[in-house]
Amino acid sequence: MASTRQRTGFPPPERAYLAYLGHTLACATCRTGAQCATVIRLGRAWKKVRR
Repeated sequence: MASTRQRTGFPPPERAYLAYLGHTLACATCRTGAQCATVIRLGRAWKKVRR
């Protein structure tokens, strides 16, 4: 049976936050306090879906 949930172009805020958080925990650069390009992109995506 097909899902009746409407599909959107963006993941729900919880998934975007988990991706952001997971990256910061796994990335050596992020753990040292510096920001890498990926965390900037994930942070922007999370802020976008929160609106």
